[in-house]
Amino acid sequence: MFKILSGIFLLSGITGVISLLLAIFNFIKLDRIKAIKMLKFTGISIIILCLSALGASEFLPESNIVSQEESPKKEKYEEKPVAKVESIEDVTWQEKVKEVASLDSPSPKKFDTIVAYAKKYPATKAEIKEFEDYIIAEYKNKKYLADVQNDEYMLENIFKAYVVNRYYGEEETPINDFVFGFYQNSTYTFKGLESTNSNAIKYNERQMDKALAAIEN
Repeated sequence: MFKILSGIFLLSGITGVISLLLAIFNFIKLDRIKAIKMLKFTGISIIILCLSALGASEFLPESNIVSQEESPKKEKYEEKPVAKVESIEDVTWQEKVKEVASLDSPSPKKFDTIVAYAKKYPATKAEIKEFEDYIIAEYKNKKYLADVQNDEYMLENIFKAYVVNRYYGEEETPINDFVFGFYQNSTYTFKGLESTNSNAIKYNERQMDKALAAIEN
């Protein structure tokens, strides 16, 4: 059908051109009657030409018809591998403490680094109990402020105390109060804000003694 309509289209075009030329020729010869007839033939040929063109377009293969509403072809991008970010599970807390302690940074910077790590550390309940027992033992043997220049030891204490306090949140319990006092004293002395015998440190220790008595009774 497409070929038939194409033939009609071509034939109509040729006929229309010939009729138009003859009409022009007859006008030149002043034979208006023949010229008008030729113009009629030209008009008919043009109509047939248009109809055959429209008919033929319906039979064009769909692959050759481009819709104006069709969105542009989307480019396909290969997913780039995401750079591996060291997660908190890639190292143990012991390794992290050693790493931070070995940094060539002042104490406040090391403190900020270990606290940032402690904020995201996913402690288990068993670890919370382990950290609590450790903190109580270190306080009882009066070791926790014996060597505030020992970065690794002090950072470990700060880390454990922060994790326990974060676990309990704003809960007012003897163990939470005790650990908070331990955290404060470890922080102040490690950062050089207080001496081990300052009034602030001694005041905190008196409050810690009360909390410890409540824990053990």
